[in-house]
Amino acid sequence: MLAMALAGCTDDPVAESLHLEFYPPSAEDTQPAEDESVPPPETTGYVRLEAKVSIHRHTVPEGNAPIERRLNDRTEALMNGYDVWHLRFDRLYEALADGAEWERAGRELTSYRRWALVGNPDAELREFFANTAIRPSLAVWDNERREPDDRRPPPRTVSLEFVFDGGTQATAGESHTVERGLRGFAVDAARYHRRVAALWRYMDENPGRRFECLRALFAAARGEELPESTLVAPPRELAPNTAPPAAPERPRDRPVLRDLELELVERLLEAGEPLLEIFEVPDDDAFTLRELSRRVFDPFPAVITVLPDGPVTEAVGFAESGDGWTIPSLDLWRAFRSLEGRFVSPDPLLFLLDTDGNDFGCDEQDDACKDRERVFAFLERGAFDARPGSSMVIRRALETELQPHDLYRLTWIRGGTDESIDDGDAEEGSRETARR
Repeated sequence: MLAMALAGCTDDPVAESLHLEFYPPSAEDTQPAEDESVPPPETTGYVRLEAKVSIHRHTVPEGNAPIERRLNDRTEALMNGYDVWHLRFDRLYEALADGAEWERAGRELTSYRRWALVGNPDAELREFFANTAIRPSLAVWDNERREPDDRRPPPRTVSLEFVFDGGTQATAGESHTVERGLRGFAVDAARYHRRVAALWRYMDENPGRRFECLRALFAAARGEELPESTLVAPPRELAPNTAPPAAPERPRDRPVLRDLELELVERLLEAGEPLLEIFEVPDDDAFTLRELSRRVFDPFPAVITVLPDGPVTEAVGFAESGDGWTIPSLDLWRAFRSLEGRFVSPDPLLFLLDTDGNDFGCDEQDDACKDRERVFAFLERGAFDARPGSSMVIRRALETELQPHDLYRLTWIRGGTDESIDDGDAEEGSRETARR
């Protein structure tokens, strides 16, 4: 199971994202009319909305009729214009520009993208997110300058807010499935943390064995068989043997483990496998547990990324990612990731998934080199620490991480940095308030 996860089986069968890119008003929008007594029209600029739906059929197990039916129905809705994203885009009052495109692999749809550019973002966003659990609003106001400057308009502060109104996207049956799955996941996570703690304690007591244990752990997680038990220090013989000692027969760069080390590594791998079942589609269901947990806890219809048209001064519920600011998804796996450092540190399972596909500067076929360099990278994560908690403690921690904010806010300065705000303070403040 670990090897399958490292091969890329952690993708959701259906992944959805929404990008909101904001633009300032054009020069024509702020020009005064011919009659000077008429003030220039007020505008809050423009927003470009782009939704993308990706369908990963490689994650679908053979013979699972519910998930096959789900993906086929979703494909038909996307291609025939009655998918939920089409309904949201159709509610926009007047698009200045729009478009759609799709990609296929053979005869199967792999991704669909639709976008639209609209003015009056405040009203358009309210219409777009109607019938969801969130209520957006956009406010724009002029900033005061320390010194008057008639050559250019004053910078403006833009504040985008999403208010959570309560509710869930899930049905009662889905909520019950997630509640049951959350209890089982917490039990599995507590067992996994105990197994990690046992290995960490052993390596702390035997620091000279740390490298071999970690190298065997990473190789076995990749699918390689664990080596047979070999005593590092053979027992003393009653009568000395005059024959020269034979070199141990083992592949080059193969780790040599003791019996206890083998057991600790095997037990850790065994405990990590149930956690990855969150990415699997059960034989009698159409959703993974990770997807269902998102439907229960996440108020947003997709992972939302905002690209502001100016430097950000405040972020509540947003996290900086690339060129934009993203509202992290609320799902059971992301909640588990947030526990790293609280119960075990560093987490080997999360490290393996994060470094999947990293060649660490080794040749493509040199797995021994990759495992060796992966150990060095893992050791750089910091001191090994483990304080495993009970399943009840872990469950409460997961539930806390799964709770949405009442308010999500992103504030930025349009038209350049305001002279009345110190740049260093604004940047520091934006990072301090950028929380989950």
